[in-house]
Amino acid sequence: MLISISQLLFITLVGVLWVTYDAVRKVLVNRIKLLPLLIFLEIGQGSIYFIYSYLTGNLIFNTGYLLPGIVTAIFAASGTFLLTYSISISPLSSVIPFLSFLPFFTVIFGALILGEKMTLFQFLGLILLVLASLIINFKGERVESFSALFKQLYKDLVSEKGCLFMILTSLLWAFAIPFDKISMSFVGPYSHALYHSISSAIIFSIVRIYSKKTPWGTDKYMMGHNFNSSKWFILIGVLNAAVALLLQFIAYQKFDVGFVESYKRAVSLIANLFIGFILFKEPMNKFKVFGTLLVLFATILIL
Repeated sequence: MLISISQLLFITLVGVLWVTYDAVRKVLVNRIKLLPLLIFLEIGQGSIYFIYSYLTGNLIFNTGYLLPGIVTAIFAASGTFLLTYSISISPLSSVIPFLSFLPFFTVIFGALILGEKMTLFQFLGLILLVLASLIINFKGERVESFSALFKQLYKDLVSEKGCLFMILTSLLWAFAIPFDKISMSFVGPYSHALYHSISSAIIFSIVRIYSKKTPWGTDKYMMGHNFNSSKWFILIGVLNAAVALLLQFIAYQKFDVGFVESYKRAVSLIANLFIGFILFKEPMNKFKVFGTLLVLFATILIL
């Protein structure tokens, strides 16, 4: 697959936008309870998409959209919930690297559902991305052998609760992504972004209502509001997410979803490490540096 510099910069922009949104979510999730935050962000994004689609004549609906639209709504919303919960309980630079499993799973589902293919070098790049994510999360002081390395990596993975949630997020999102592409074949990216946000807001609202009848109803992430002190972060988050999601859907239309997620994740991995280090004072060590270099090499293979 041939890709121009301008197209590569476009996907790079998508990756950077998601990185900044992850940072904003990290700030907000420590100020506002989980479900109210997700509902508010989705309603904000949906409002922007509705106004834009209505004014530009891109408000489209097709009955063929219903099945793939419902599938992607359920799996995408579930992934979003788990991602936001994950970054609320673990350091950003430790859990975000595990979204490297997203392109790996996306390639598999893209091949099974859409018939997309990757070259051998691109697949090797994917494997390196996953390995880099594990190395970045490594908490040991030194490595005596490869077997000791993988044992320690597994221990780190299990000990950091948010990492397992992030891998599950990757699996859920990866299954939703091919259905995003199918959905857009019926209504285009603008209307799909609108319906995606509306359905997510509805799903999160239903979960919040029924959670009051379960043990989740007493969980600290399910109750409380603190919007006033965070209004600028909320505004930035809504605008950032609205642009990032729309551009991502446009990228899915133009390129193979496996390639988009692979390159986007490589950009995000590197940027998230620096944001976690600079903004959240998360420690940087030799394993994170080596993992970052490995990501750079994997990116060359993916391209």
